[in-house]
Amino acid sequence: MRTGNITLVKKMNKQLVLKLIRDQHPISRADIAKTTGLNKATVSALVDELIAEHFVHESGIGVSTGGRRPLMLRFNADAGSLVGVELGVNYLYAVLTNLNAEIIWEQRRSFRPEEGQEAIVSEMIELIEAAIRRAPATPYGVMGIGIGVPGVVHTESGTVIFAPNLRWDDVALASALQKRWPQYPVIVENEAKLAALGEKWFGAGKEFAHFVYISAGIGIGAGVVLHHQLYRGVNGLAGEIGHHTIDLNGARCNCGNIGCWEMYASEKYIKRRLAEEGRTEWLDDRFSIAAMALAAENDAQLARILEETGRYLGIGLLQVIYAYNPEAVIIGGPLAQAGDFVLDAARKEVRERILVKKESEPYMIASELKEKSCAIGAAASVLEAVVLPPEFEPAL
Repeated sequence: MRTGNITLVKKMNKQLVLKLIRDQHPISRADIAKTTGLNKATVSALVDELIAEHFVHESGIGVSTGGRRPLMLRFNADAGSLVGVELGVNYLYAVLTNLNAEIIWEQRRSFRPEEGQEAIVSEMIELIEAAIRRAPATPYGVMGIGIGVPGVVHTESGTVIFAPNLRWDDVALASALQKRWPQYPVIVENEAKLAALGEKWFGAGKEFAHFVYISAGIGIGAGVVLHHQLYRGVNGLAGEIGHHTIDLNGARCNCGNIGCWEMYASEKYIKRRLAEEGRTEWLDDRFSIAAMALAAENDAQLARILEETGRYLGIGLLQVIYAYNPEAVIIGGPLAQAGDFVLDAARKEVRERILVKKESEPYMIASELKEKSCAIGAAASVLEAVVLPPEFEPAL
């Protein structure tokens, strides 16, 4: 075997061992060898390296099954810190976490899209600076910065190709941030994709190999996870499902097309229906779907508008289910805050319309990380890139 191949195999085995320790700690060297099929000497050498690198530590004595009691191993979540940022349509939300996505610091700031790209990026830089200042002393310090954006992103360059709700075109965001922080890896990705990554690592997606995360708020996006890995498509368009047409003669979308799904299963539709029904008291700056859902418990008109939105959500979800045949669909974003008003209506629509009953109907569940999904996923994108690359995650 050539040296390059030997090095690659060792790296893959090391990542396999680290992933197992992270997922199943506390765990012994013997149990790692048994689970992975690697011999005990190889496991011991790899574990020693991971301990020296501060990603693993010994955490006491385990229970004996006959013979010496084993030393147990744990993943060291405090080896470094991660910065995750969600750029929303009208807000910025940043977190500083450890390697288990436990939040050390967080902050949210509002802005108006008309403030313009330069002002918004400056605000983002200030927020990231604040996060970095609060990073605790750790072996690796801040290990990178992840940013989620509501639009189409060229993953390799981190360029925001098109973000209609922000009115951004061809914004080299990763490049701008990398100039400011050349010492850190900077990852820029679509917000729904990163939210899916957050749910995969730390939320409702942990139990599924194949799922679709739906981000439903002002717009709709999706993150698709297949075989435990985020699917991006050829040039980053995978998941831009909010812009598939469900009404040829429908409302005009910010993207320029007519009848896009996100004009019917989103905050936009809810506000449009509130205006049509004369419920203008809900159309000021205090509007929130969570508050509306609470009021809908005793207001049939509000309940009907939320349920209509859920029906449209279900109609669009059918196309997602037919395209990917996932085990689960995870609903996140502000629309998920409407709870059963929206989710039950969506489930009912899918159940009644799906071609093959029962066997092909996925679980339809709410996000576990809720409004933190994208920012946690942005942090997870750094963890995945720097510590646990997906190409070194063979199934156990």
